[in-house]
Amino acid sequence: MIVLALDTTGPWCSAALVNEARILAHKSEKIGRGHAERLAPMVGGIMENAQIKASDINRISVCTGPGSFTGLRVALAFAKGFALPHKIPVIGLSALEVLAAQIDPSQDKRVVSIMDVRRKELCWAAYTRGVEIHAPRTQSIDDAKTAINALSFDHMVGDGLAHFDLENSVEHLSAPALAWLSIERTPQTHPAAPLYSRPPDAKLPGGIIP
Repeated sequence: MIVLALDTTGPWCSAALVNEARILAHKSEKIGRGHAERLAPMVGGIMENAQIKASDINRISVCTGPGSFTGLRVALAFAKGFALPHKIPVIGLSALEVLAAQIDPSQDKRVVSIMDVRRKELCWAAYTRGVEIHAPRTQSIDDAKTAINALSFDHMVGDGLAHFDLENSVEHLSAPALAWLSIERTPQTHPAAPLYSRPPDAKLPGGIIP
């Protein structure tokens, strides 16, 4: 199986091609903004390096967030547009789940993933042996700290650790990890739908939330 993985949820723009055994090609750049302009050439480059055609790809794995409202939609839109003519299934995985897998690759621990989503809020989720036991939720920093400190866990991961006076050992989300994790998932259990940390600020005329 060949998997194409995409992540544009944060300052990094990342793409990877893997099979079950190894990384075929991988590119990751810290660009801040401009993911929409950079992603397509990046995917084209790694496909050329790996000598892979679109018809060779068996599935696409895309990070669904949380992250930049605009950024996370870039990879989702690209994945769906790329997949449609080739009938490739698309799997969506949250950054929280991927980060948990990165710090616990054997998936035999209890992990809490925590992301700073600004506005004095944290988005977090908890996993035991790779299985989600607390779904992603966004809370104030104080409420999140109270809830998380009440849990029993082996590891914590994510940029939200700064609010616990701890250092995050994972610099950024790994596109190869995103790809490998999706091999055991399906579009039915993990659809490619955006995970927003909070509702959009935009409102329709009259104050109606879209």
